[in-house]
Amino acid sequence: MNEKTNQFVDIAEHYDALMACVPYRRWVDYLESILSRLNYHPRTVLDLACGTGTVVEILYERGYDVTGVDVSPGMVEVARRKSEASDEAINYHVQDAAELSLGRKFDLVISLFDSLNYITDEFRLAQAIAKVGEHLVQGGYFIFDVNTEYALAHGFFNQSNLGSWPKYVWTSTYDRETRICTIQMAFEVLDHGVRRQFTEVHKQRAYSLEQIDTMIEDTGLETVQRYHAYKFKQPGRRSDRVFFVARKR
Repeated sequence: MNEKTNQFVDIAEHYDALMACVPYRRWVDYLESILSRLNYHPRTVLDLACGTGTVVEILYERGYDVTGVDVSPGMVEVARRKSEASDEAINYHVQDAAELSLGRKFDLVISLFDSLNYITDEFRLAQAIAKVGEHLVQGGYFIFDVNTEYALAHGFFNQSNLGSWPKYVWTSTYDRETRICTIQMAFEVLDHGVRRQFTEVHKQRAYSLEQIDTMIEDTGLETVQRYHAYKFKQPGRRSDRVFFVARKR
């Protein structure tokens, strides 16, 4: 999100097909389960790093007043087209999370699918969390997930799909000194029946849970809970994804 790379550029038009197997509704179910445990009932929601807006659309269907923000113009363009085609009154904005400026506050801010790992500069991530705080009502919540160092160091991004479109081969390398995971993503897609190949290079940084807690505390929020993904137990040494629940004091 903070680097000038080719992340989410060529793949934007094919992203929904790429993610077709992702159980988005179950992700939203889990989010609502967290909210239920908190006995918190938000009306306005900001999806930070919303991508092509699939989660935004599900939240909209479920009655939330939802707004989407993403740093990728291509991803936001796809989200806007989908919204217009469905006559959904959803606002989308192209903004960097560390420079977020929407001029309003929300009951809830979410950021899913390890989006914050893409902020590979620690200072910029702290800025992004601070900006989230500025956009939350008093007592509002920020719920997000991150890939752990265990996931990035153990090749969880090494994936391939050669049986359906878009086809892809992903190969990752992890630098333990910088804690940066670099993923070489080779794609083959069908554009109007014509095969096309391209490569995107994605980078994610591993942050310790304690680092993130400190950023949260330093920006006027407080960590309420951390969960091993999709469950309600504390993360362990081999947790690959962790959900944070933070509240604005």
